[in-house]
Amino acid sequence: MPPASAILRLLAFAVPSALAAAGVQPLLGAATGVVRLSWAIGLTAPAVVVAGLVYGVGRMFDRGDALQPPWYSAWVLFPGAFLLAGAAAMCIFGALVEFSLITWTMWVLLIVGSLLWATAMVLVRSASR
Repeated sequence: MPPASAILRLLAFAVPSALAAAGVQPLLGAATGVVRLSWAIGLTAPAVVVAGLVYGVGRMFDRGDALQPPWYSAWVLFPGAFLLAGAAAMCIFGALVEFSLITWTMWVLLIVGSLLWATAMVLVRSASR
């Protein structure tokens, strides 16, 4: 079994990677002519930027295997990861249809999810021993 810090680093990479992968889906929808390019860029740009910021926060607080995270790490990270997955889902829906509520919902999920994720990462890293 790998150390908990390695699993936490994997999670800190997987969440922003999934968001970035879903974030480029509207561009693929625009390339096939399903949605307008301006719509696609309006969804892709914020999702990819937030994915980069979330990844950067994870790397900034990475201490390697020297310190192990507490047992409750997954529970603290879950709300932020769930909301960021919701933002990723909005990007996927936005690759299929142009509906104004998608953009608003994605922004709310990105902002709240990234704040919860960053707060949880700070809490987990500060409680690591």
